[in-house]
Amino acid sequence: MAIGGNLDYALARVYARQGRRMEAAGWRRLEASRDLDHYVAAARSTVLAEWVSSFDATHDCHSMERALRAQWSRYVQAVAAWHPHVWQEWLQWLAWLPFLSLLQQLARPESAPAWMLADPVCAPLAPGTIADRAAALADSVLAPLQAIVAGRMPPGPVWSAHWQALWPRADASTQYSLDLFMRAVSRHQQALLIAADTSEPLREQLANRLQKLLRVAAGTVIVTVCHLALLALDLERLRGGLASRCLFGGKAVQH
Repeated sequence: MAIGGNLDYALARVYARQGRRMEAAGWRRLEASRDLDHYVAAARSTVLAEWVSSFDATHDCHSMERALRAQWSRYVQAVAAWHPHVWQEWLQWLAWLPFLSLLQQLARPESAPAWMLADPVCAPLAPGTIADRAAALADSVLAPLQAIVAGRMPPGPVWSAHWQALWPRADASTQYSLDLFMRAVSRHQQALLIAADTSEPLREQLANRLQKLLRVAAGTVIVTVCHLALLALDLERLRGGLASRCLFGGKAVQH
């Protein structure tokens, strides 16, 4: 339901959701599960239950990742609808982040794989040549990302440029908090480029920075962005747990 005007009400709901975030002990119990059935069953007893409610051992990685992308998009749309109208479109653009790597794959001349054709977002864009795909994208809600499929620019800067274009005029406190958020994300991305082994410690560092920023950004819409970023980190960890057990029977994979 769109509230469309009460930021305090929206942030109260965001804080309530953020307060349910799973702690380290919960992750340790979950990750002690050695196969997919046990992992999914354990996840259903946590705050992640809504994300895995439809999963079982008959699902493959592609179907689970497709479901997680769809659920993320619905969640972002729902959270955005709690906010004043001026912030909704800017927040809604976060829903498309999980699709950036898929659009980058569509910039290759090869035919799209079957798992991509099963995705309701990518299926209408995937047939034909790269030019056909770019044209199909131009006629969709993802038109601002056309340069990705055309192969002209990498996904991150294309997505970010449109996100910045959607940024409403904001007060100094909100702008300051956004600058801190962008700095934290940029620092994380730079660290990932030189990570020699697992990226888990880097994700934990980013999560700690975002937790601190939740307090600094109190009363601004950047609280919502931090919440969504922290949720994205949790879903990335969940996705890795599902994939490792689906593909390798529980053997850990390095990210």
